[in-house]
Amino acid sequence: GAGVPGVVARPTRMLLRHRYGGPPWWAAATGDLVAEPAAPPYTATLRFTAPTVEMTPYLGWLAERVEAGGGRVLRRRLRHLAEAFDTAPTVVNATGLAAGRLAADPAVHPVRGHLVLVANPGLTTSVRDEDDPAGITYVHPRRHDVVLGGTYQPGVWDTGPDPQTAAAIRRRCVTLVPELADAPVLGERIGLRPARHGGPRVAAEPAGPAGGRLVHAYGHGGAGVTLSWGCAAEVARLALEG
Repeated sequence: GAGVPGVVARPTRMLLRHRYGGPPWWAAATGDLVAEPAAPPYTATLRFTAPTVEMTPYLGWLAERVEAGGGRVLRRRLRHLAEAFDTAPTVVNATGLAAGRLAADPAVHPVRGHLVLVANPGLTTSVRDEDDPAGITYVHPRRHDVVLGGTYQPGVWDTGPDPQTAAAIRRRCVTLVPELADAPVLGERIGLRPARHGGPRVAAEPAGPAGGRLVHAYGHGGAGVTLSWGCAAEVARLALEG
């Protein structure tokens, strides 16, 4: 939304390698999708405006909203979900990958992602090639840097840097956006997307421990921000039913 820290409506260019069969299901959310011809190996270019989110300022804004509404942010280490009911009668289990253990859910698994951060040479448009046979490729400008990606590695827990992967990401992104060729590397980010076979679990337990209300909200993979507001509304509904 307008004025939300970290959220920017940014021009986006998506390159397709498969046959373009008409506007995708998400086109209605953009309002300005245009399809254009593209030179091989691409079949079409989609241009549209989409929000991009820089997570550090955005998460700070979310925390401020919680506290402004009377909430408190506490950090605690739990071995079992039942321990959370010592603090509140209603618990929302949004523990990401830890939900595999805390909720005894074997469907939870990591999807490793590797990003390279470079200085921004003046880019303002996001560019993505999700069909690249060498790996998903995207360039997302931010205020002070550009995010280059990426990888999508299901079942991989390793969060250590991989120089070969970083070099491959950079090569693909420079091919996509040649202006990045001389951009200095600022760092790398490796993270684990909290995915779940079968999709996200947003559901209430018939009866939580000690009669409390337990609502699960995990398994969103790399779509957490995209799905967050809709899932939050559903979680609130389930929590208030109790």
